Amino acid sequence: MCGVFGVVDLERQADGVAWTAGELAAVTAARDILQHRGPDGAGLWHRPGVVLAHRRLAILDLSPTGHQPMEDGRGGALTFNGEIYNYLELRRELLAGLSMRSSGDTEVLAALLARLGLAPTCAALRGMYAFAWWDAGSRALHLARDPVGKKPLYVWQAGPRLAFASGLQALVTWLRSQGIALSVDPVAIEHHLASGYIAAPRTAFREVTKLAAGETATFDRAGLHLHAARPLPIPPRGRRLDLAGIDALDGLLQTAVQRRLRSDVPVATFLSGGLDSSLITALAARAQPGITAFTAHTPGHNIEELAVARRVAQAAGVRHELLELRAGDIDLLDTLVEHHGEPFGDTSALPTYLIAQLAGRTHRVVLTGDGGDEVQGGYSGARLFALRHVIHDVLPLPTADRLPKRLGDRVADEGVGLHRRHRDVQFKLMRLLAAGIDAASAQRDDLQRLHGLFDASLHAELATSGWRAQWRQRWQQLSGMTELDRALAMDFTVYLPEDLCVKVDVASMAHAVETRAPLLDLDFTDACWQVRPFDRVRPWQSKRIVRALLARHLPADCVLGPKLGFSIPVDRWLGTAAVKAELEAALLAGLPGMPWFDGGAAVRELRRRDQLGEATGTLRWRLLFLARWVRRFCDR
Repeated sequence: MCGVFGVVDLERQADGVAWTAGELAAVTAARDILQHRGPDGAGLWHRPGVVLAHRRLAILDLSPTGHQPMEDGRGGALTFNGEIYNYLELRRELLAGLSMRSSGDTEVLAALLARLGLAPTCAALRGMYAFAWWDAGSRALHLARDPVGKKPLYVWQAGPRLAFASGLQALVTWLRSQGIALSVDPVAIEHHLASGYIAAPRTAFREVTKLAAGETATFDRAGLHLHAARPLPIPPRGRRLDLAGIDALDGLLQTAVQRRLRSDVPVATFLSGGLDSSLITALAARAQPGITAFTAHTPGHNIEELAVARRVAQAAGVRHELLELRAGDIDLLDTLVEHHGEPFGDTSALPTYLIAQLAGRTHRVVLTGDGGDEVQGGYSGARLFALRHVIHDVLPLPTADRLPKRLGDRVADEGVGLHRRHRDVQFKLMRLLAAGIDAASAQRDDLQRLHGLFDASLHAELATSGWRAQWRQRWQQLSGMTELDRALAMDFTVYLPEDLCVKVDVASMAHAVETRAPLLDLDFTDACWQVRPFDRVRPWQSKRIVRALLARHLPADCVLGPKLGFSIPVDRWLGTAAVKAELEAALLAGLPGMPWFDGGAAVRELRRRDQLGEATGTLRWRLLFLARWVRRFCDR
């Protein structure tokens, strides 16, 4: 994994105008902001109107032959962030007879692009990536992000000019060096407060976008053309899960693990004590005995997970390293703000950052259990949709289509004044009894209250483009599948790439650590989608595929029920008088660049929830992250 940056000016390219030394210096400065992503080398490739930059993290082929940007042999060049796990198979099957200088995956990718073009190449890849390829023959820049969304790619475009980067902070730095003004997007801020993430194509700035998972783009004289990701391979009626199916899935996952162990540097695992990381650690240890597993825990917070992690480590025969999280770690919030470049509301970003820091002292590659919840139905909402399947399909209750209207009216009229326990009950009833699209967008935190933090002139825009409206739009786009698969697909296409992948990518790359997720291997996930959803998750049991595989590779006492993952007691850590005072002072002073945001209303909402005895840690984190981000990245 690496850091990429680049600028294209098509008018200058057509006229043959070279870059000045000052312009190249600005590109180099922006590139080097990404040094944490690639501490092992730096590269710059430029032609009139085109400049590609790269920071290298050497994982495969540590020699200079893996240097980037890499020329494609036809006058173009590639700057690539990620890892192509099936590069050996692609080299053998699609590039047989081609003489190659390096032993890594970058040259394979460059050769495939030059030989096949963008779309066929992306279809053949099994890996995580974000890359930019200048195709000299067609005088076009091609951009791509992997189908899962493991790697980010931020884009700015105006007329004949385009710039891209692996990190928003690098792109913002370059834009401001060019005198280009940026403005905060209030809809993106509402998304952050409501869900904890800003979904593609939005970013915190109106002028900058990001590619969605699986999206590709072409920039040429006709403009910027976006090409949507391939649809999920979900059949209308999936197969039942039987022994033969488990055998096949076991084989696919073991292949995925073995491919992700390909590395010229040491490989470790993250082990939370949950089902997914336990399974991956067991498979990795079988293929590569004696590897190290890293576990983070907070004293008194996730005791059972720690006990299971220890049992897994012993059963798998791995070296086990523990990281103890402390309340003082919250002081790293400014560091997280710097690395994210935009507001991010997932509180597990902090422990993920710290465990990556520990692993990064000795390892450059870590296998994770990411991706075991989305397709497999690991979240409580998925079990609720499995119960909906029973209610609506197996036992079609006649009241199911009439109750939601009354419930919805009650939530809208009274939900903001209800105690948290009552709102939780209403939330679950909505998820059980409402129409599918309403059930999918049901939210514990009442968005009407959040909209009250914004100027009234924005309320109409928030109603049509805010988090709930976007969620409903995504739900409508996932047609032609069962409702339960639709719910799982929402987790896979929205929550996974926009929250989890962002969290892990930023946290790991802050310490030059490459994380690899075998459970997100496309061959494995495609096969899982073929299994009928009710055999993947049922109201009384989630992740039935993962549980069946885990039973083959670890003893029964290594299986944990509900899990917390790498988490922190955010209500306690952010409930101190000092944190409350800091946040209130920042909000009441007004947030720079956000005159439409009512900090006083935010303070009153926090105080109201405190008085009701509600948990405010998550909202407080999101507001505190926002305030720190504004202070760092926005001008008054």
